[in-house]
Amino acid sequence: MLTRRALLASGAAAVAAPAFAQSIVSDVADVSQPVMLDDRIARGYRRDVLIRWGDRVAFDAPAWNPNVPTPEGAATQFGWDVRVVAILRPPPAADNVPRLILAATHARVDPAMAFPSLRPMPAVEQGMVGASVINLMWAGGRWVVVDGGFQARRITATTLCRFAGPAAGHARLRTAEDPAGRAARGVLRPEGGCATPWGTLLLAEGDATAELAAWRGGVANETNRFGWLVEVNPLDPTSVPVKHTALGRFAKDDVTVARTADGRPVVYLSEARRDGFLYRFVAARAPDGEGAEANTTLLDEGQLAVARVENAMLRWRPLPATPDALIDTRAAAEAAGATPFDAPAGLAAHPDGRLFLACRGNPQRDGRTDALNPRAVNSFGHVVEITPANGDPAAETASGAVLILGGDPRQPGATARYGAGTQVWLAAPAVLETDPRGRLLIGTAQGALQRTTGIADGIYLCGTTGGGRGVLSLLYAAPRAASIGGVRLSPDAETLFSAVRTPGAEDEADFTRPATRWPAFEPAVPPRSTVIAIARAAGGAIGG
Repeated sequence: MLTRRALLASGAAAVAAPAFAQSIVSDVADVSQPVMLDDRIARGYRRDVLIRWGDRVAFDAPAWNPNVPTPEGAATQFGWDVRVVAILRPPPAADNVPRLILAATHARVDPAMAFPSLRPMPAVEQGMVGASVINLMWAGGRWVVVDGGFQARRITATTLCRFAGPAAGHARLRTAEDPAGRAARGVLRPEGGCATPWGTLLLAEGDATAELAAWRGGVANETNRFGWLVEVNPLDPTSVPVKHTALGRFAKDDVTVARTADGRPVVYLSEARRDGFLYRFVAARAPDGEGAEANTTLLDEGQLAVARVENAMLRWRPLPATPDALIDTRAAAEAAGATPFDAPAGLAAHPDGRLFLACRGNPQRDGRTDALNPRAVNSFGHVVEITPANGDPAAETASGAVLILGGDPRQPGATARYGAGTQVWLAAPAVLETDPRGRLLIGTAQGALQRTTGIADGIYLCGTTGGGRGVLSLLYAAPRAASIGGVRLSPDAETLFSAVRTPGAEDEADFTRPATRWPAFEPAVPPRSTVIAIARAAGGAIGG
């Protein structure tokens, strides 16, 4: 990290010496990688460590001591679980040093992996979850974390939030603690997120049923206060996060934003279920200039809809905007005839109007198939491409196609499908990003499936047009039991920010016996979720 003191003493080029083992450089681009204790990076690239579980976020955070976790420390340090969800460019500073803001979510805590007691510690867990906002600056030819940066903040399970939109104040949101139904404590189970064109951060709350039962069991209406889309002003660390009820309450996995020709935001949302739906919200108006303060109500009025697959076409079915329908959005979507996808997850909206959706796979699918979910049993997942009619993301219909079908095409009876010439394969695509050339970056999250596939989770580059359509190459391979927590490019597309998510956390592993001790490989140090930055060693755009 780069501290304020170091800046004052040594100038902008002062960078702390790396304290972590470097990733193995190898020709991974054309060879599927086996599971290993360490990570691997494609030849011609480098991997830098930015921030890890337990590192300081807030200026007053104590030093990390994994053997003596405290609620105070957890609420000011980087979380145990991590997914990079957004990269934002702050207003330029007088010194002209390039700066960025990185946002990451902390969805959950596994006590057996996070605590030496292997037992739940509710007060500590509530500080570990939520989100982090950190400052980055360009120094010494790479991006580094600014320790104690102005925008740095933690959002936790106890952070004060407010409700906005049609369901705010409704009786089903009221509790004894909040009889008005307009304020909530905490952001729970946030998975995905994104930056908005007007400069804010969106966080997608998932299914917090388990956390609420453990931490706030028995509070009437408390479950109705989570599962919303949360908007945060990343430039103001004192701002109150807003839960927008117009976009519905359901277990969300990811969110991305497109724009209509007249500038209205179109927000896509995926549902974190193995039979989840795909949703779309079209705002009633365009942003009022740039900046969070001018657009505080932008997402409070508009039309929420859910996708229905009809042959190779996707049709958006509008949902009621009543408070009851918004609080029980899944039920409203079922009544509208929504089509389930195979564990819909990561989303990426390309400037040309196309939407990409990663489906992690559903081996328990009921046997019914359609053009965008073509497998009766889908163990390995796939990626869907959706092209709105006339390039308008607010259009009633869109065409759809499967870009790739995951799995090993060499296996007997395999239904895996990639572009001609692909030499690697993947399973459980989970997070997505598009680059300026229209290619797709895909991160995988196999979980227990890794023991079946025998390959590491990784970051892949995939063509989406012409002869390179569906052709994969492997950029990075994660260590054992780690999934890829987000993929986000810098504005110049020359750095890829991602996270190595919960390394060493597999069945039968625990704090004392992890499956790997990456990144430090020290006997007394547990494995740590870590934000990484990938760049070409000689400079230039990721993927060339």
